Amino acid sequence: MIYLMFYFSIGLFSALTFTAFWWFYKDRVERPASPSLMLLRAGTYILVWPVLYWKWFKSADKTRFITDQDYIWPSMAPGDPAFLTRKEQKAQLEAQKVQQEWEAFVDALPQCGSHIMYKGTDIYGERLDGRFIFETTDLLPVLFDEIHPEPFVMEGGDEIDETDVEALQVRAELNEWINDCRKEFGEEHYIYRWLRTYDPTLFVCNVVPTSFNRFEYIASDMIEAGKGQVHCKTCSKVYAASEIKRADEGTSGWVFGVMHCPNGHLLARCKKIHFMRASPD
Repeated sequence: MIYLMFYFSIGLFSALTFTAFWWFYKDRVERPASPSLMLLRAGTYILVWPVLYWKWFKSADKTRFITDQDYIWPSMAPGDPAFLTRKEQKAQLEAQKVQQEWEAFVDALPQCGSHIMYKGTDIYGERLDGRFIFETTDLLPVLFDEIHPEPFVMEGGDEIDETDVEALQVRAELNEWINDCRKEFGEEHYIYRWLRTYDPTLFVCNVVPTSFNRFEYIASDMIEAGKGQVHCKTCSKVYAASEIKRADEGTSGWVFGVMHCPNGHLLARCKKIHFMRASPD
């Protein structure tokens, strides 16, 4: 019994240390793990803390333990063409499955009415005081522009010789690749799919599902355009979009887009830019 208590005491200490490491370094890594995921990992390490120490001392990159992917990406190497083909086919099937699941989820949502409400969130999905209310008719063209962006064209600088065929070809291929990436399905497509069910005679206010994580950026664009209203729960008052204070804040390599009510209450905050320092190696 004493040995068992000693084992779990070390496990509890290891889990607390592991959680503290995530808390201090979560803003310095790409794609940090969510609090719920870290809580799950910490609980697991209470039971299997020897595995944690073995993986910790074996790993060259300690920050991978606090990301949402607890492994190191393998280095690129030539592979069997048949294996790569099967891998590509599997990836396509998985993408199709995800798309079908999203479509089924959206089609099961209630029909959109005259207004849409988005509950402001913090950088890890925590609920804040802001309740953003938009007219559905204002959202539809914004979402349409999001999923049908203007073609991206990289203009050549003075250093590019317009007679250099190879340089022009590289630029054309880069433009094509960027535009193809922008055509890929994202949450905006499914949000627009939902908004298209809009019925102008249905005077209700639908709440944006929590699954639509990227709606925070749409809400920010709408407020910047001066559209919509925001209810601050702390003030118990509704403000026009023009009264909302928008700013960028930076910390630990991140740039956050924040919105406050006129009295300084935080309504919403989202990640915008992440600066990564190059490895000394």
